[in-house]
Amino acid sequence: MEQLMDAYISEHKLCTRNDHILVAVSGGVDSMVLMHLFHQLGYQVAIGHCNFKMRGEISDEEVEFVRKKANLYSFPFHTIAFNTHHYAEENRIGIQEAARHLRYRWFSEIMIENDYNLLAVAHHQDDQIETVFLNMIRGTGLSGLQGMQPKRDHIIRPLLFASKADIRSYALRNHLEVREDSSNAKSIYRRNYIRNKWIPQIEKRVPSFKARMSENILIWQKSTRLLSGLLNQELELRKKTEGNYIILDSDKIEDSLRDLVIFEWLRPYGFNYTQVTQMIEAIERNHSGRIFYSVNNRVTTDRKKLVLSTKSPDEMDFIIIHQDDKIINLENGRLEFILMTNHPDFFPDDQHMAHIDAQKIDFPLTVRRWTDGDSFQPLGMNGQSQKLKKYFRNRKFNTFQKENQWLLLSDDKICWVIGERLDERFRIDEHTKYVLRIHWQPF
Repeated sequence: MEQLMDAYISEHKLCTRNDHILVAVSGGVDSMVLMHLFHQLGYQVAIGHCNFKMRGEISDEEVEFVRKKANLYSFPFHTIAFNTHHYAEENRIGIQEAARHLRYRWFSEIMIENDYNLLAVAHHQDDQIETVFLNMIRGTGLSGLQGMQPKRDHIIRPLLFASKADIRSYALRNHLEVREDSSNAKSIYRRNYIRNKWIPQIEKRVPSFKARMSENILIWQKSTRLLSGLLNQELELRKKTEGNYIILDSDKIEDSLRDLVIFEWLRPYGFNYTQVTQMIEAIERNHSGRIFYSVNNRVTTDRKKLVLSTKSPDEMDFIIIHQDDKIINLENGRLEFILMTNHPDFFPDDQHMAHIDAQKIDFPLTVRRWTDGDSFQPLGMNGQSQKLKKYFRNRKFNTFQKENQWLLLSDDKICWVIGERLDERFRIDEHTKYVLRIHWQPF
């Protein structure tokens, strides 16, 4: 294993023995093996350990366990304790996301304070497969099929060549003590569900699944580099810059490749594939003037062209809602946001009030005007989708009402037709822990 990691580090130019490396160590088998391998290979590294205070005395014992092992190798040791539950509630995010935010922010602080230039983490082949699955579930382009890179910015992953089985075997052969987090066995988190449920079921039918997937990911990584080069060539031929605008002549792109080329062009600007298909549809129907928004940018259809520009700060057709926002003022009303840790005792019969499961949304949220083609799943319709145009027609909306209708969205999904109807996907249920109450006060 030492020789394999040394070769992997050299092949991918991850680090040298002159680098100042901080190694993230939880006490689990992966990070303990990584720390041991660095010691065996003669690297002088420092150890960083986070106590998330989620398992009482066990969490405190793990701090001392990792400290003892770091001292055994004469590695500098850094640690910190977090109130993870409080941070999650305060920022209206899940526990795992909160832990990730806290640890990487702290790692950055420690690196700056101590002049460490690299952060080593213990991700391995099994983590890589899980990551690709997660990316596919969320929706991804070519980059998502590549999984994690051996090196990205200041983060290195020297164990990506090894499987979990390899790591466990190495730990046993070298009599390494480890502390496993019992929460890894729970399938309440999406990654754990993939790890504990999906992959074992696939392996029952395809025993070589992990090996084949690892090979596939390597192929996808190389294919992505090749295709990215071809896509960039195609884009350079079809787009031009005029002042603050980037203009793409989509009509000159081959029909069968148009959606892929446009998606790969716009994905770094925050646009998703659904928006791209809507742009293409608008172009094909000669609907000039259609506007599509991401967090910081917008695309406007102009005959057969797409015009990309940065959204102006005072643009009121698209509002960003951050986690700490309590009141958002719109031109015809205002929204008030309150996070509740308990279910309301009753739900007022008030269309201007919405109660949303806070763990089903992802910040930042957005508020925007409705557009032709928008659809949602109205609460009470058993998950059936309905076009907003039809909803407005059924509600007998006049032109003025339609022009002034706002939508609240999470990750491009409509949560609430504000002041009208909640979306079924974001309703609270028996599993809801946190409720986001939103009050719409029209002017």
